[in-house]
Amino acid sequence: MAESDVEIAIQGKLDKIFADYPLTPRLEMLKIEIKRTLMQDTAVKVTDGAEPVDAVREAFQDFGDLRHQINEVLFTSNK
Repeated sequence: MAESDVEIAIQGKLDKIFADYPLTPRLEMLKIEIKRTLMQDTAVKVTDGAEPVDAVREAFQDFGDLRHQINEVLFTSNK
């Protein structure tokens, strides 16, 4: 899996998660930040010897509950 394939895999998973929410400017920024973090974490895991598919999966697991973060942004945006 090339780096571009890793990026496509991460983007696809994020798109599925974010599809359930209205795409506000703050959520778009959150999505970009999360993607950057996941790409970096995946790259470290691959460098450490993980297979790219496993590295992507582990990066998402390590990141934690994305929906919780999305909801926090949505609810704090309205205050």
